Amino acid sequence: MMDGSFHRRKKMSDEYIRKAKAIKEVNCALDRETLLFSFVRKVTISALKRLPSADVDPVRHGRWLPIVSYNNTYKCSECGRLLVDITDGLKMVAKHYPYCHCGAKMDGGENGRV
Repeated sequence: MMDGSFHRRKKMSDEYIRKAKAIKEVNCALDRETLLFSFVRKVTISALKRLPSADVDPVRHGRWLPIVSYNNTYKCSECGRLLVDITDGLKMVAKHYPYCHCGAKMDGGENGRV
């Protein structure tokens, strides 16, 4: 996403929810056939549908890969960007540069490796 739109979008995180999933949860939670539950379900679902959608992208995970032939040089596992840093080791690089310019969150992904 090198067209500049990255800077206008927020990253998707636990703060954002999908409307369809929220509506499904409301339906499950209020699955009683009483007038009150029916009314609450309809009002809640109507309110959820009126909310604007957030302009977010899914979070991409990556990690800084050390380039063995160059001291203090690391490469983004997602886009290949090179980073030269004088900090002391990979853990410090990950701490000082938690995101690559491509938007990848440098937390090692699902396996947690930095």
